[in-house]
Order: sequence, then structure tokens, then C-alpha cells
Amino acid sequence: LLLYGLERIAHPEDGVLPTVLLVVAGIVIGWLAVRHLRGAPHPLLDLSSFKVLTFAISTLAAGTIFRVAINATPFLLPLLFQVGFGLSSVDAGLMILAYFLGNLGMKTVTTPTLRRFGFRSVLVVNGLIASAAIMACAAISPQTPQALVVALMLIAGLSRSMQFTALNTLAFADIDAAQRSSAATLSSMLQQVAMLFGVAVAAAILNLSQIARDRPALDLVDFRVAFLAIGAIGLVAALRFLVLPPGAGAEVSGHSPGN
Repeated sequence: LLLYGLERIAHPEDGVLPTVLLVVAGIVIGWLAVRHLRGAPHPLLDLSSFKVLTFAISTLAAGTIFRVAINATPFLLPLLFQVGFGLSSVDAGLMILAYFLGNLGMKTVTTPTLRRFGFRSVLVVNGLIASAAIMACAAISPQTPQALVVALMLIAGLSRSMQFTALNTLAFADIDAAQRSSAATLSSMLQQVAMLFGVAVAAAILNLSQIARDRPALDLVDFRVAFLAIGAIGLVAALRFLVLPPGAGAEVSGHSPGN
């Protein structure tokens, strides 16, 4: 119910009331489920994983908020290039290709980076870079040199990939074997919520900006507002990772805080 309700936010023409009812029903049933799972002697899902700081931060708190920001970006970029820049679907796809090449290019670098600097430093600094890259998308236009746009797509993709990998790795760094099954289910569920919520938030910001301007169609300025707002969400989440201790997840990353 919650996921379907969030997905409907991106389609305001379907009506507001059904969307609100779905979201409210999902929240109420979710609250009842959490209440039951916390009180049952042998619950289907063990919520004790959320008492583990690294799991809670990377999965439920800052991690979910940051995933909202970086999951909104692949939704906004094709629209920016096609609607805002007037590019064809093929040309827009080539631009997006640079973004996902950045995702692939960071995989081999993430492990040694985590070993050298640790999870907290990587999540904060790389999170700030990723958020800045999202906000920088508000500054590009059809007149921006293509090389600069491609470079920005690569940086956004590289930082997105590192943040995803660091979050997913840290989530299970301190989880006991008995908690692992429930933790994996909870992590997967929250990632799906963050993905849909990212699209829903981005679509809502675009619609609100268009309504505020009283225009019949989206324009480049609407995308600029959306990228700035989404980037700001990422900045807040990145700074939230400062609550992690310097040695968080050290057994997994191999980082020694004293070095």
C-alpha cells in the first residue's frame, strides 16, 4: 500500500484522495506490524537489527534519506536532457551512458578507499561530493559544452556508486548471524521504498515548480529547482553520517582509525 501510494504521487492526474488513503493505510498497517513484531516472542522479522548503530544509520536513517536523493537522479536526468535540453531519446541515452559508466568505474576503487579512510570519512566526504554533483546538474544548459556535461555525469556516477557500495557493506558489518536473515529482508524492503520515494519526491518537486510558475509544461527552470532540492536532501543525509564512530565497520573495511 505504501509503495503503491508513493508511486502514485508521480501521477497527480489520477487524483489526490486515493494516493493519500493508500499512504495513510500503509503507514497505519506498518505501525501495527512493527508493534506486533516488537512484542511477539518469535517474530517473523527480528527488528533488533535496528539497535545496531551501523545498520540503523546505513539502512533506516541517513542511508534511506541519501538513497532518496541518488535514486531521484536517474529519473530526473533523462527528462532534463529530453524536455529541458530538447535532445532526442538516443542522444539523451548517450548522456546517461556516461553516468552509468561512472557507476561501473568506481567498483575497483571502493574497497581500497574504504580500507584507507574508513566508512565514516567516505560516507561523509563522498556523500558531499555526490550531493554537489546533483546540485551541479542545475547549472548545466543546452549551451554547456558537451565535455563538461559528460564529465559531470561521470563524477555523479562515480560518487553514486561508491556511496551505494559503502552503505550496503556497512549495513551488515556488525550484524550477528542470527539477525542476518531479518536484516537482509529489512534492508531490501527499505531500499525499494527509498527508490520509489526518490522518484515520487522528484516528480512532486517538478509538478510544484510548474504549478508555482503557472505554466502548462515543464521548463528548464523546473529541473533546476528539482536538482537543487534533491541535492540539498543529500547534503543533509551526508552530514548525518558524522554520528558514526571513526572505527565503524573497521572489521569489514580493514581501516585502522589510528592510522
